[in-house]
Amino acid sequence: MKAIQKIGYWFKNYWYYYKWPVIIVSFFAVVILICTLQAGNRETYDVSILYTGPHIFVPAEKSSLSSAFSQIMSEDYDGDGRKKVDIVDTPAFTDEQIREAVGTSDDPALSIRYAPYTVSNVEGTFTQRVFAGDTVLCLVDEYWYKLLLDSESLVKLEVVLGYRPEELADDYSAYFSDLAFAAFFSFSLPEGTRVCFRKISTASAFTGRKAAEANYKRSEKMLCDLFGFQIPEPG
Repeated sequence: MKAIQKIGYWFKNYWYYYKWPVIIVSFFAVVILICTLQAGNRETYDVSILYTGPHIFVPAEKSSLSSAFSQIMSEDYDGDGRKKVDIVDTPAFTDEQIREAVGTSDDPALSIRYAPYTVSNVEGTFTQRVFAGDTVLCLVDEYWYKLLLDSESLVKLEVVLGYRPEELADDYSAYFSDLAFAAFFSFSLPEGTRVCFRKISTASAFTGRKAAEANYKRSEKMLCDLFGFQIPEPG
């Protein structure tokens, strides 16, 4: 009995003096454990491509676009034996685009459908993904392209590619519809969707510079394969 009381007294004394260090260390231990488990269960991709614009992907459509990008990869970028491309889609509609989508319909279900995808609702997610995320190859609508351009977040495509392709709409982008890739795979995105490439995130200094740079290199390869793709000759 005395031994138990002694242990209890020791614990109370220890807790009194070291309560906060124990709580802080325990908190970070739990965070590290959760992150480790999530990283172990997370599916890996060679490269991620961000889409932001007035289009809501259905699962089969998104899978089809991902597969098409995988097919034009010149190599397995990360060397894991699989070619996998992740499409990070962020549907986003300006007020004008919502009016066009709804048309003359007075069906309230349409307004409810597009409500989560207004500029005001999407802007925070978009900002987080492009300025703090590691996805640098982007397919974006004109509205979002202008935000990236005005914030000086983009790299001239000629710098990444090493040459100036004829498909360029300006120094920083090309229209997706002008690429041989879009024609060959018969995949259409809304008119005005641009392909662009952003600078490496400054947040990578805190989230892991080495991993971010490796991802950046893989994204550069994807961009080169996208612009280098040519429609195969028949027969």
